[in-house]
Amino acid sequence: MSRQVVTRFAPSPTGMLHIGGVRTALFCWLYARRHGGRFILRIEDTDLSRSTDDNIRIIEEGMAWCGLDWDEGPVVGDPGSWKGPHGPYRQMQRMDLYRAKIQELLDQGLAYRCRCSKEALDERRKAVEAAGKVFQYNRGLDAGKGCADAHHDASQPCAIRFRMPVEGDIVVDDLIKGETRFPAESLDDWILARTGSTPGEIGVPTYNFCVVVDDTHMEVTHVIRGDDHLNNTPKQIPLFRALGYDLPAFAHVPMILGADGAKLSKRHGATSITEYQAMGLLPSAVRLALARLSWTPKIDGRAVESAEEELLTDEQMIQLFDLADCQKSAARFDMDKLNWMNQKLIQRATWQELEPHLRPFLPAAWAEKPEAWKALAIQATQKGKSLTDMAEALRFAFAPPAAFDEKAVGTFLTPAIKPALADVRGLADYSHAGLEAGFNAILAKHGLKTKDLAQALRVALCGKPVSPGIFDTLMLVGQEGVAARLERWL
Repeated sequence: MSRQVVTRFAPSPTGMLHIGGVRTALFCWLYARRHGGRFILRIEDTDLSRSTDDNIRIIEEGMAWCGLDWDEGPVVGDPGSWKGPHGPYRQMQRMDLYRAKIQELLDQGLAYRCRCSKEALDERRKAVEAAGKVFQYNRGLDAGKGCADAHHDASQPCAIRFRMPVEGDIVVDDLIKGETRFPAESLDDWILARTGSTPGEIGVPTYNFCVVVDDTHMEVTHVIRGDDHLNNTPKQIPLFRALGYDLPAFAHVPMILGADGAKLSKRHGATSITEYQAMGLLPSAVRLALARLSWTPKIDGRAVESAEEELLTDEQMIQLFDLADCQKSAARFDMDKLNWMNQKLIQRATWQELEPHLRPFLPAAWAEKPEAWKALAIQATQKGKSLTDMAEALRFAFAPPAAFDEKAVGTFLTPAIKPALADVRGLADYSHAGLEAGFNAILAKHGLKTKDLAQALRVALCGKPVSPGIFDTLMLVGQEGVAARLERWL
């Protein structure tokens, strides 16, 4: 019987949650959902100088906002709680497990204590490089000079190194990149645990050690991560074997570049997920845009081509996602494409789907509005490119304008239009049909064109000649609000 698919996203909380990390998390999430498996969020916080609780919170909240729900992992906002049978899911809370595994390696002679100081290592590195060689700990010119050959004991604080194989190739069979070979002789005996503070103490373990123990303890079957981790994999494979663990499948996802082919930066658009949230983008648009970076979905064996086919739902992405359809080369991020997808998804959504995403951009008074008013407000502004556009377009509905477009005032609020404005103030039927009938009667009475009266009303009610449809605008301001705002112009 085959094992259940288990994937994990394991960010280091040393800064903001970058979209490259979110894309990796999305691929892990899609793969697990496609195969009916489990998706784990794990926080790799062993970089004590840079990891912070605030950054952990940003990761948790960013993942939650993106809709990438995890089956196992931390509870948002509660560092001491988690869900799932393999917790805790923060590495600094798993030290007892790591130290026990390192002691096993020491007892078996597969790891050794190293008291070499940074200064001594730097001196030896300079000497080896001066001889035209690449410095490798306990390799090549360094053979016989390292701690493994000096039989150092635990009488002084020391680091712990892993004894790497010295012959043959370490082969990475990657589900995206194919086979990559690393000569064993090119790799160092790398540090499993940093120098402890007291003799005999096993210090804080390093990333490459913790990740192997965690992936196995949490039953991860597929390690999907950025290709910047590819060079870590030949270090980890011998450790899996030394600990008696089966290897997971590896898939290294290519990096993301800007549209111009340069490394992704601020000038290509926002780079952290919180910035996309603040820009008024839908989580569904972000998921879709990121999914299309390095992945070409296929429908009935044919790559999607038309604009309509590109607008996949989550259900479609889950059904179609296949690591075999991921490209090996770097993907180019296109902010214009993301904005286009966002606008299309806004236009396709129901008002109920948009409301929770729009709510944070609106005044507190929004919560007190009736459902019918909210539905009208959202539907009247649903042509906006973003949630921030929609919120800006609805500003008039909550308070009279603080300032007026003086040019528009001079153009549209003429003496000739004021009698018609007075008649609008007297309208009593504020249904859409009632307003349309009353509006047309006023136009006929005063011999006006629709544009003349509509633009005058927009300026008087909103401060500028731009608003939703004029009947929607009147209904959103409401009968009492319209009467009060028109008073100053009569």
